[in-house]
Amino acid sequence: MVEFSERINHALRIAARAHEGQYRKGSDTPYVAHPVAVALISQRYYSDEEVFIAALLHDVLEDVPKWNYSESDMRRDFGDAVTEIVKDVSEPRITAPMLTAWLHRKSSYVEHIAATDNPKSLVVSASDKIHNMAEILREYHEKGEGVWRNFHVDKGHEIWFFDEVFQALRQKTQLDRRAIADYENLLSQLKELDANS
Repeated sequence: MVEFSERINHALRIAARAHEGQYRKGSDTPYVAHPVAVALISQRYYSDEEVFIAALLHDVLEDVPKWNYSESDMRRDFGDAVTEIVKDVSEPRITAPMLTAWLHRKSSYVEHIAATDNPKSLVVSASDKIHNMAEILREYHEKGEGVWRNFHVDKGHEIWFFDEVFQALRQKTQLDRRAIADYENLLSQLKELDANS
């Protein structure tokens, strides 16, 4: 686990401010809980300050208006290495009909992850999806099939996306095999829910 530092403290403040007023889908949980969880998960597989900071900021360029916190702000505050990791794991902003835009964003993300060889980007990507799947499974046990109403697309599309990311990540020898095993376990549980519903 990385040591607490002023850079990490600054990243925590930036993440909290950038995601202020945002909540996890279908819940009253402040959104910032997600990047903090992703940062903690990432340290199981790659103990590194840049990974921790990038995980804390991984949704900022994707979800936060540029006037609030931009790529140039991130480069100034945390340098090129952190910013490139965040860019690697960010989905493109696309304006199109809902399902078309969703499919384009997700397909672009999978293609980008398949193309990158940066082990730090790969661990942030895996940690992000691991937390998302774990939260879906936790909420499923509370809400049942109702959990899928929190998403823009149906259950089949969501599971398809997790599986596509898994297929890209499992090819990466740079990624700790424990991350692959943890990811595969959660994905199998999601697929089992789908098969039994």
